Amino acid sequence: MHFLWQDLPYLDSFRGYTKQCVSHSGEAVVSEYVLVSEEEKPSRFQQAQELMKDGDYEEACDIFEKLAKSFPDDRGIWWQYLSALNRARLTDKADEYTEWCYRAFPGDLGFTLAWMRGFDARADWDESIRRRYEILAQHDPRTDPDYLPVITEFFLPLVEKKDFNAIRTLLNQYWNILTRNDECGAATYFALEAIGDFHRQLELCDIFLKRCDPADPVVHGVNYANLRVMVQSALWNQEILSRRHSHTKVVSFGQNCLPYSMSNRWGLLKYIGNPDNITIFDLGAFSRNSAPEALLSDFEGFRNPENYYESRDAVGAPQMMHKPTGVHFGHERGRTIIGNDQEKFFSLINKKIDAFQNMWNEGRCLLVYSVTGQCDLPELVRSMEKALEEKSSRLLILNCTRQAMDCPSSQFVTYTHTPFPFDYHWNEITNFTKDVGLAFDARIMAAIKQEIDRMDRS
Repeated sequence: MHFLWQDLPYLDSFRGYTKQCVSHSGEAVVSEYVLVSEEEKPSRFQQAQELMKDGDYEEACDIFEKLAKSFPDDRGIWWQYLSALNRARLTDKADEYTEWCYRAFPGDLGFTLAWMRGFDARADWDESIRRRYEILAQHDPRTDPDYLPVITEFFLPLVEKKDFNAIRTLLNQYWNILTRNDECGAATYFALEAIGDFHRQLELCDIFLKRCDPADPVVHGVNYANLRVMVQSALWNQEILSRRHSHTKVVSFGQNCLPYSMSNRWGLLKYIGNPDNITIFDLGAFSRNSAPEALLSDFEGFRNPENYYESRDAVGAPQMMHKPTGVHFGHERGRTIIGNDQEKFFSLINKKIDAFQNMWNEGRCLLVYSVTGQCDLPELVRSMEKALEEKSSRLLILNCTRQAMDCPSSQFVTYTHTPFPFDYHWNEITNFTKDVGLAFDARIMAAIKQEIDRMDRS
């Protein structure tokens, strides 16, 4: 569809900018911005596409830029140009022109969603949230379901910021439309899992199962029959722990977020839905023996700001690294969480250390430690025995690798070897609701509950 200039004021300003460039004094500038003719357009577009196929993204950008300035109302050219800019990692320019396209083509869903997602990869959650609220002020997904991704993709930045009240508000406001659309189930569960609302998780499963063939309860890769088993078990776990006043606290001890994620999902944490009690081990990546070393040193090295440096993840988001140990904090990434001078990060890490130490110092902790990489188990057990005894606590070691490990016997330590299934990730709903995923989760949870029973009886 061709748009008239008078209908798109942003295009008027862009053409004025182009003319200004063309009429600029100096041959070099004039030649750089010579407009592409209508006759040349197909061949130049094809040339840019071939460069894209060959991975020559910056050269493709040069051609697409001239095409876009020559035909500023051609959305197809703009879409390809933005793709080339992102692949070339010309982030600032991609941000500028994505913003321009969003303003110039206000009814274009593709440009609107591209603008909405612009800062997600860099984990600039404040800007991501601001953009979603701006779109929701203009478009209501309840009357225009094309804009449902604004809601389903709203949950991630809110979870990362731990703004659970905002998540509850969105769920209440859009519950009916979210549960009517099959493609929204996974995102809705993700939000409910984060805030620990097991009753609504059960309601979600029942709604989806009513629409399913009983012989095929899988919708968009999610097995809702298996998910319901998991949610019902989580409700029972919560009720049992509450009813018998268990004094045992399940606490993640690394090496990654598996103990926290799975215990949260199955209702075995006592601080589900409370972001203030999330600890340093819940979401950090503590390789080798860095977790026990941190605990036994009273986290001295992790409280010192001089022991950290800022790096970039694979998509350019800033994240903090602990120099002495190599521990990185993949969930605490992005400028929103780190802060301009890392001041927010250090405040958050100290808060998470405090949360762990408060539980640890109360005693009767079941530390759950998942081994997913290299680890010196004999040294780990030896170093932790005295501390476990002093705190009336236990350590459950889950070896999730395929390699069997030698673990010395200890009255304070239980070791299990439960290798990951193939093609499985503990945080991916299409994985953990498969039959094999549910069976793996159930084995892990059985081991944890057995340890809880042992501690409660002692």
